[in-house]
Amino acid sequence: MKAELIINNVRLELGHRELNEISYALNDCERTKDIFHELAQSPSADTRSNIVSQNHLHAKTVRLLLSDSQIEVIRSMIDRDQFISLMRKEDIEQFINTGDSEILTDIVDNISDLTDEHEVCEKDWLCEKLYQQADPTIRFKLAENDETSDFILKKLKADSDINVSQAAQDTLDEIEAVDFNDDDDDVPM
Repeated sequence: MKAELIINNVRLELGHRELNEISYALNDCERTKDIFHELAQSPSADTRSNIVSQNHLHAKTVRLLLSDSQIEVIRSMIDRDQFISLMRKEDIEQFINTGDSEILTDIVDNISDLTDEHEVCEKDWLCEKLYQQADPTIRFKLAENDETSDFILKKLKADSDINVSQAAQDTLDEIEAVDFNDDDDDVPM
């Protein structure tokens, strides 16, 4: 990436370190969108991660960053609403396939946004993919999340890890208690 800073016709060539600092320091506003798009094409994962944190991005910049394969960049975008709103099912599948526990945990935390609010994918499909993870930490997070599909919670009750199975049972009990209380509200007095 070729870049230079020009001040009163004095030129300074910029390297990746300066561009990274600029990506962090630039004001997050409409007038910087085009520069953010250029910086999103940087070979530096740090610079691209900094761009993910900006709110004023073109849709084309978001799409470009969604195709990034660097774990650091993916971690930066998985819980950002402007990225979730433009994700496709293929993006989520790519993120799941990284096997990265931080990314997977963020996906579990955002089940509702991904499936209900932005309809990126189907809840049952997503929960099944997360259920299949070897890392018990991911299955535990899934088991304690009341947004997890009931049929996956029932599968998790039989998990080989006692913490996962107990969390699934606790979540099912909580859901049942809420449903029971909702039914009580419907009874005329």
